Amino acid sequence: MRDDSLRLHDILNAADLIQNFIHGKAREDLAKDKLLQSAILHQLYLIGEAAAKVSSNIKDSYPSVPWKSINGFRNYIAHENFSLDLDIIWETALKDIPTLKAQIEDIVNREFP
Repeated sequence: MRDDSLRLHDILNAADLIQNFIHGKAREDLAKDKLLQSAILHQLYLIGEAAAKVSSNIKDSYPSVPWKSINGFRNYIAHENFSLDLDIIWETALKDIPTLKAQIEDIVNREFP
């Protein structure tokens, strides 16, 4: 069974991959490149899966992390796969992932030094 440390590192790894995937890319690239879409969506899905399984102890200790929204976004990806809004996906990858990454790094540094 994976513990919180591993799940948080799963989130960090997925965030790193997303940042690598979009480096040097523009929103238009996302619309044209199905491989890029798939790669980003998969990592966002994995973030949601890992976040959903982080213990309530960690979630309660760090309420500034939008845990429910992250899981909700995972559900959006899983269940709305034919009507995903690429603008939302791009904005999430570009703006929300760096913020989430910083929050998770802070938790890891505090809880699992």
